Amino acid sequence: ILTFLDILQLSSLWRYFCILFQVVFLYSGSEVLVTDYHFLDTLFILMLFGWSVIPFMYLISFLFSSHTSAYIKLLLFSWGSSFHIKHANVIIFLIIDKESASKSHMLNSMMLLPIHNLGMSISRYYDFQQTKATCASKKNVPIFMNCSEEGNVYGLEADAIGRFLIAMAVTGLIFFLLIFLLETTSWTVRTFVFRSIFFGIYKKFNKERVSMELSVESEDEDVQNERNRILEYPQESLNSTVLIKELAKIYFAMPAVFAVRNISVAIKKEECFGLLGLNGAGKTTSFQILTGEEVATSGDVFIEHLSITKNVLKVRSKIGYCPQFDALLDYMTAREIMTMYARLWGIPEKQINHYVNKSIQSLNLEPYADKFIYTYSGGNKRRLSTAIALMGKPSVIFLDEPSTGMDPVARRLLWNTVTQTRESGKVIIITSHSMEECDALCTRLAIMVKGKFVCLGSPQHLKNKFGNVYILKAKIKIDKDENKLKDFKDFMATTFPGSELKHENQGILDYYVPSKDNSWGKMFGILEEAKEEFHLEDYSISQITLEQVFLTFANPENTEAHG
Repeated sequence: ILTFLDILQLSSLWRYFCILFQVVFLYSGSEVLVTDYHFLDTLFILMLFGWSVIPFMYLISFLFSSHTSAYIKLLLFSWGSSFHIKHANVIIFLIIDKESASKSHMLNSMMLLPIHNLGMSISRYYDFQQTKATCASKKNVPIFMNCSEEGNVYGLEADAIGRFLIAMAVTGLIFFLLIFLLETTSWTVRTFVFRSIFFGIYKKFNKERVSMELSVESEDEDVQNERNRILEYPQESLNSTVLIKELAKIYFAMPAVFAVRNISVAIKKEECFGLLGLNGAGKTTSFQILTGEEVATSGDVFIEHLSITKNVLKVRSKIGYCPQFDALLDYMTAREIMTMYARLWGIPEKQINHYVNKSIQSLNLEPYADKFIYTYSGGNKRRLSTAIALMGKPSVIFLDEPSTGMDPVARRLLWNTVTQTRESGKVIIITSHSMEECDALCTRLAIMVKGKFVCLGSPQHLKNKFGNVYILKAKIKIDKDENKLKDFKDFMATTFPGSELKHENQGILDYYVPSKDNSWGKMFGILEEAKEEFHLEDYSISQITLEQVFLTFANPENTEAHG
């Protein structure tokens, strides 16, 4: 989103182009627009055009979600409208009756377009000065040219340019006011429309489906306990930095899609909370609501006791965000873009260089700090996006797939930085497809399936609760007796019923052993006794990994079983 400072910079750039246009007019046979101090008039017309066209294009940009699409279509619109606008005027004058009210309305409505006002102002100013010069020379004066009356080019008459200049001045102001209203009230309007109107109407005619989709009856015990704690206790007593309370999001399509269904969780300081789920589980939508990109259909999010529904601008000032797709400016360097963000965060100018250098060093970006961002690898862009998210010391930091594309060394460095940030009292909320990353960083996490939390707790708690198997790795000396390998397999089948051989390679066997009737001590005791008999070189018994817990819930059949 452009700031007021950005618009001022664009205006300065437009003034520079206005001066260049004067040179173009001079050498293109239109010297009447720049000679005898006429360049001041031309410059004034171009300045008014810049005043009106910049906010006009900004307003139209709200209709697009893709920068590339917006650029191409707005460029085509500008070219097409400038090319056809004169023809449209001629057609209106020729076809429609002179005294017709519709003709007047059509011509007036065209004055809302800055490019129309520019074209009419330049062409009529040119005609006026050309006529004036011809009359002054008194040579080859056409019969139809009236040289007896000297009009005012800035007047409001039909052949003057005054009304077009006024139109550019007024529409520029109107467009700026509309931008201000959109930027300051769009969230409030969207919230009212989606929560009060759309959801209210949909709920009235689909009570049973809404009740069924947002039902919390079959929730996991930990998820239910967290919900009850949030609903029963006052917000102040929960001592949470981030509070998600009965959050739901419905996309009102045909049929309606329940993307997020009544999730609740309280996250305290010095916590790293992981949000896991397959594509389509609802984690991306949840992230968009938490960062103020999407409006929740029902429920609310509180960050430091501020409601995101009612105070989205204040909430945004308290968060740092590393999006899934890097929002970086290709023709800036890392140092330049971090300096820009440091200023936006309000860091004192004297401290910016030290602050930026420290941030660059923390993620080992020194070798690339003064190179253009478009030359960076995907991993380096992720590091830079993460460094930007950590700037300004926000209370809550959202990291969406932060280590994607990073090499192991850079990933470990990122993990250390995130851990240090968390320990400094910040809240980290992370989504990742790397279970190793979640296990290393998260103090708590939730797995989402079909918009709901199906489990909630620390990684170790989830492994203890849902890890119904042990992982046994055994290595057998097959060079002495190859039959021992077969004997060991028979031994595992009879001693540990239900055990499953997952992998075998040159005497190394990986088994999943049910934990229901087998304790750690029992398994170690049995394998120690069998060590010599089956020529076991070594073996290990470990708990199920977080990834295996995740896959258990990601499988729809297993999800139903746990539900």
